[in-house]
Amino acid sequence: MITAYVPAEGRPIQGGPDALAAEALWIDLLAPTAAEEDAVEALLGIDVPTHEEMQEIEVSSRLVRDGDVLTMTAPVLTNSSGFDPRNTSVTFILAKGRLVTVRYDTPQAVALYLEHIAQMHPRPETGGAVLLGLIEAIVDRIADVLERVGLELDGISHRIFHQPAVGRSRRRSNSRELEATLRAIGRNGDLTSKARDTLSGLRRVIAFLPSGDQDLGVAEARARLKTVGRDLQSLSEYSDFVANKIAFLLNATLGMISIQQNHIIKLFSVMAVLFLPPTLVASVYGMNFHLMPELEWAFGYPMALVMMLLAAVVPYWLFKRVGWL
Repeated sequence: MITAYVPAEGRPIQGGPDALAAEALWIDLLAPTAAEEDAVEALLGIDVPTHEEMQEIEVSSRLVRDGDVLTMTAPVLTNSSGFDPRNTSVTFILAKGRLVTVRYDTPQAVALYLEHIAQMHPRPETGGAVLLGLIEAIVDRIADVLERVGLELDGISHRIFHQPAVGRSRRRSNSRELEATLRAIGRNGDLTSKARDTLSGLRRVIAFLPSGDQDLGVAEARARLKTVGRDLQSLSEYSDFVANKIAFLLNATLGMISIQQNHIIKLFSVMAVLFLPPTLVASVYGMNFHLMPELEWAFGYPMALVMMLLAAVVPYWLFKRVGWL
């Protein structure tokens, strides 16, 4: 699908090749067909990369300059609020003062920029201005994602370290809570990793772009690029901090699980020790010897029961006294 933004119209126009116009400032290609690619290539005299070419990871393939045509591909985080966050490759092509974007998914930042471009004041007047606006929108979105991850990690940290000790009746539910905590930590770790990939790709794009105002057709382009570069640097450092915190919380959660497992093994060991003396008493009086005085004694059976009870209670009392339980 082609979405073309024509400043004279004041709004993006969606359609097929018929949506193209010579005055289009921004042409957005979403999963383009061969006919749509041919139409854009004929209009601007550029080469629109295929989906396979966009997936290449070599920097030399992602950042290409051919005369006045700049082709830049970067991974952009999408579906960050869903259960399947992923990075999708987005190609930015600057040619003849216009911007062409090629994508096979819809990052929220791109969708919001398309939605609000008609209400912007002032509206972008060059392809370079649209490109800078898109990059700034993506950076803002990544900042929101990392902020949300940081807040969720703070909540996880509070649940792990700052909750009061719970009674025996809560131990089973705690196991389920720790499992949910592990899943939450893993989900945030995956999201942070993908956000870092996006930041790394955008830093390469910013470094590749010409910084002159006339080169991009944007007033104060150098200052805006420097600001975006500083934002990317600070977000990269914050993502490193978040990644370290995720690793710490993961180790802490695994430690809590190990403590619970040790407690269960300890409980079984204590129960086995407590039942050993009563078993010994029962074994003695289960022998079939005729010369056992207690066999003919009226209080022999109650005495055996009392001995078995004392054989279990006394070790338990001793273990509690020395602090083993």
